[in-house]
Amino acid sequence: MKEIITLQFGESANYVGTHYWNMQQQQFAEESSGDSNTHLAMDVFYSEDDQGVGKRGKRYTPRVLVFDKVGNFGSLGQSRHAQTEDDSKDIESEIEAAQWDGATEVHRQIPYASGAVLGTGAINELSESQVRYWSDFNEVEFNTVQSLSSVSGVEFGNSLGEMNTFQEGGEVFNGENGRDEILEGKFRVLAEACDQMQGFQVLADAHGGFAGFGAGFVEKVREEYPKSSILLYNVASGRVSDMGGAQTIDAAIGLATNLENVSAAVNMYVPSALKRLYPGVQIEESSRYQTSAFMATNVSQWSQCILAGRRSLDEMISQVTQQQYFKVAESLLSPGLQISDSKYDFGSVAGLLEQRFVASSGAVVSDLSSLAGQLVVDRGTEFSRLVRERYAATAYADLGQAVALPRSFPRRIFQGARDSVGVAGMLCTTAGTTAYVQRLHESVQVERSRHVKDYEREWIREVRGVLDSVIDRYATIS
Repeated sequence: MKEIITLQFGESANYVGTHYWNMQQQQFAEESSGDSNTHLAMDVFYSEDDQGVGKRGKRYTPRVLVFDKVGNFGSLGQSRHAQTEDDSKDIESEIEAAQWDGATEVHRQIPYASGAVLGTGAINELSESQVRYWSDFNEVEFNTVQSLSSVSGVEFGNSLGEMNTFQEGGEVFNGENGRDEILEGKFRVLAEACDQMQGFQVLADAHGGFAGFGAGFVEKVREEYPKSSILLYNVASGRVSDMGGAQTIDAAIGLATNLENVSAAVNMYVPSALKRLYPGVQIEESSRYQTSAFMATNVSQWSQCILAGRRSLDEMISQVTQQQYFKVAESLLSPGLQISDSKYDFGSVAGLLEQRFVASSGAVVSDLSSLAGQLVVDRGTEFSRLVRERYAATAYADLGQAVALPRSFPRRIFQGARDSVGVAGMLCTTAGTTAYVQRLHESVQVERSRHVKDYEREWIREVRGVLDSVIDRYATIS
């Protein structure tokens, strides 16, 4: 068994993570019911653990550490408190039982449930207007004591309790109780429970406090596990170009700094911005609930390839990045793609990528010669039929089964989707990524910004130098 630990940093990342774990659970339910032809290695992303002191049986829970502000956990925050108290009472009951020969009787209060507004009815019962926290649409049982961690500047001896900027998040991580002890406790328990760890799947806010906190955490993980693969998905809650003033420069700094960290700490980096959609995908960009569902479909597409045993994390990264020479990858996704007509062949692939695939960072792929490395994963469409005409078997994985959608998933974003949707995807490194990096470069114009402090200017100029090198490297793809 080769385990992967998932790390989630910040509210936007946890919206994506919640949809993602719901989708994983739905896939496992399909398999256990016999409705799926694909065998999934559940132990890769899940832990089998005891349900607590004095309790019988075992359960599978996501092998994940979730970091967020304490107020963003919603019902899971209350559930975590209830479980901590419950476990303490279990220990007390066992001690009392050892001292008392008479009969005992235990009465428990029903814990506050997660998925607070989900209900138990039809698939469209969830009202998006009721979603206040990502836990409101959670369908998965977490080990709430082990997996959930609240973070604030106040808790870490930092007066910047709001932790709104990338810099503040970095300062919190490097605070008194941060850097030296951050990998102890919950993280250490997860890591040491792995028999043979593949690496880490990271979902992190693209900007703001948790972007800085997550960047520091990943850097520390790299120091501790120098040979383990790290795959980073950056989750943007909005476009840098739509922001203003100090928020613009902070967002650009956060995104650019993550690119800088890629060279040392991360094996593959997948940015997200939902820059360009096609008619079959209808997303209200102001709805975090909807945008995060699409981003989760992206993450699920590639982790499913690992769960099905078609690629290891190392193999996937090496194939897409060309042995980690090009580390910034583009995720192209086409939910509901229908190409059963015989008129489609390999010559149609480039046109389909340009017109029918959503690019996570907005890159335009109109020519296959602009690709350095690629992995095609087909889940219930005919796209793999087209690429197998020219691509070697190592370049694609046809998983056959369509994506099973959980009850909480906003089906309205995929035209005509009900219980499942076919999804074609390509994870690639492409010359088109230079446009994304150039946009960041233009946003980090310290000479023009009055919002940048003097001591930050030299650091930002260094970041721009890193962006220049990334642009030059990707310009060599032809």
